[in-house]
Amino acid sequence: MRKRYLVILVIVLILSFAGCSKSSTNIKTYLNSGAKIDTYAKDCMPAIDDLAKYQDISYKYNYVSTIMFETETITLNISYDEETYENEKKKLTEKYKFLNQKFVSNFDESKYYIPEYEFSMNSYNFKVVDQNGDYKAEYPKSFCIIGTSDEEKSVAYLYFYDFDLDYIEEYGDNPMANFVQKYFKYDF
Repeated sequence: MRKRYLVILVIVLILSFAGCSKSSTNIKTYLNSGAKIDTYAKDCMPAIDDLAKYQDISYKYNYVSTIMFETETITLNISYDEETYENEKKKLTEKYKFLNQKFVSNFDESKYYIPEYEFSMNSYNFKVVDQNGDYKAEYPKSFCIIGTSDEEKSVAYLYFYDFDLDYIEEYGDNPMANFVQKYFKYDF
């Protein structure tokens, strides 16, 4: 009997550490899923109704939970025709303020909340959005990234939420690209 309880306990512990995850690509749940991230992301991510006429749109929501930690991400990628893309790209600099330096940790100055404020992945050039107006970032726990691809004529909006994250790891030559690959699980 003891062995059975021990086996059950070990299985529960393994499953707890392995965690659970879920993803959604249903655009109808964009910023309306009832998840915590929706509240924070609404101040940075565009409303679907406010978008210019687009050719294609893709959405992905990720949720990962392990014992006491939860991570949520949102990716919204919009493709436009050439003229609309150029107009939308210009509007980004008018609507958003972007970081212009690394963001150092308050607790350990050898670590960064945001180790790169600009980075590239494939044909996309990404910038981390700075706080302004209604949008209040809490680096590295809750923040927005916007990327543009002249090749794809696309604008990608990314939002990250994990109130247990203390800093972004600086492994490899491209820490922010590695961060996006790890958490957003989107093929740019």
